[in-house]
Amino acid sequence: MSVHNVGMDRRLPTFGLSLALVFGLAGCSAAEDNPSVAPTTSAADGTVATTLAPSTTTVFDESAAVLRAYTDHWPAFDAFLSGRPPGDPAAYFTGARLADLPRSVADFAERGIEIRGQATLSPGKVTIIGNKATFSDCQLDSTTAVSRTTGEVVIPAATEPMLVKVELLKFGGVWKVSSVVYTDEKCVQ
Repeated sequence: MSVHNVGMDRRLPTFGLSLALVFGLAGCSAAEDNPSVAPTTSAADGTVATTLAPSTTTVFDESAAVLRAYTDHWPAFDAFLSGRPPGDPAAYFTGARLADLPRSVADFAERGIEIRGQATLSPGKVTIIGNKATFSDCQLDSTTAVSRTTGEVVIPAATEPMLVKVELLKFGGVWKVSSVVYTDEKCVQ
């Protein structure tokens, strides 16, 4: 959706108010579709206008939301692998990450293993273009895979951090992990 700054043209205040009302009635938010736009209300006259918010604040907020979604997806991913799904996988994952999940869950179930511990994450700068976010994570996978019956470590924790390429997509205002690719590249910290 394209948002024009109609507030700059003083001849169009009615159009600006109508546009804001249409967004509100349609259930759309200019701020959701374009994070650099924030609705404001003037208490004095009750009018609503759409203004541009400082991009650094919005980018920071959106980057923080991306990193929070990425961080929060790991316990869910580990729970799915361990046979304790926290709900619908589509609530957490999309794209290749969602498509690969059944194979990974089946593999862990067949081997009778589950995940213990948690990875140490060190994500880099987030790049957001539209509804797609990408970044690299210098991750130390300090989790272990253990036998569900004996507790024996089947897959030990990593000893070196690995560079992980991450992609998230935004649907309905929610960031979901779409791709996590481990590389052979060295982490630069």
